[in-house]
Amino acid sequence: MIKVDLVSDIGEGFGRYKLCDEEAIIPLLTSVNVACGYHAGVPNIMRKIVKICKENEVGIGAHPGFPDLMGFGRRFMKIKDNELENYLYYQIGALEAFCKLYGLKIQHCIAHGAWGNWLEQDIENARKFVKAIANYNKEIIILAISGGFRIQAAKELNLKVANEFFADREVQNNGRLVPRTVSGSVLHDKDKIVKRVLKAVLENKLISFEGKELNIKVDSICVHGDTPGSLEIIKAIRAALLKEGVVITKFGDFI
Repeated sequence: MIKVDLVSDIGEGFGRYKLCDEEAIIPLLTSVNVACGYHAGVPNIMRKIVKICKENEVGIGAHPGFPDLMGFGRRFMKIKDNELENYLYYQIGALEAFCKLYGLKIQHCIAHGAWGNWLEQDIENARKFVKAIANYNKEIIILAISGGFRIQAAKELNLKVANEFFADREVQNNGRLVPRTVSGSVLHDKDKIVKRVLKAVLENKLISFEGKELNIKVDSICVHGDTPGSLEIIKAIRAALLKEGVVITKFGDFI
């Protein structure tokens, strides 16, 4: 029996602005990556998201980013080791406060945008990030791109890991994401997305942006909340997986 998690980046609004319909999307998911205030997200949104997750038994993950509201956390920032730790703890702590109000725990943590990409450029960066999370709470699952440096670093510390597959993003031959600045790096064709998801989950295979077949492990399938048509994409993925007999459940239950 194949089990897989369905996750999305959620709560990435700010003030009166929102990027997706969280009330409609969250019930279709099994986990969420919650923006913690640095690249997006505010207290009112974060509490609302946690409440909806509680009502739908959805796993909650911290989605920390660089302190870059203007750039939505997608611009690289050079930070020192102590800053990495402090930015991480500040954001996880903010989300954890709301989780405690509803008797919930943080299931996982995954870095957002440029921070996440930076961690996959150098194993030492990944080790520092993962070690910082372990120092905070060793029970938090490390969610990261399939087979990446963070997965390797977490395994070195005997931490729980979940391999994330990005349904709506192309990857390079090395398994890393194709930069958003490259045309075609973000997928919008629902049928193409569903086809590649099924190949990844059922065969553990993925065709890279350059056309190379890659071996991957899929614990969690991510659809970005700000991808146009994300709600319909998530519905289509769910339907296709269930048709194939795949069990969709939060990875905290099987990792």
